[in-house]
Amino acid sequence: PYEALDTLEGAFQLDPHNAQARYQRATILMSLNRPQQALLEFEKVRDAAPREASVHFAMGRVLKRLGRPEQAMRCFLTALDLDPKDNNLIKSAMDR
Repeated sequence: PYEALDTLEGAFQLDPHNAQARYQRATILMSLNRPQQALLEFEKVRDAAPREASVHFAMGRVLKRLGRPEQAMRCFLTALDLDPKDNNLIKSAMDR
């Protein structure tokens, strides 16, 4: 995971607004148990792609892990509004 973070740093130097690289970075940070840093990255991705359900869903998971269930629920509901076909996955995350 650390090597992947280094690789993504290079991508940011080429394109600091690369939302896909930020999403990947946030996912790696979560796997390294760094949820606060992951949340900051997901927030930047959300700002770049506000209608992307997967970003809101991922933010909900991070917020839930950080002990912020109300904010997590808002993110899950936004994800559900944006992409109703993923309702089972989102509802499952909301119930955990």
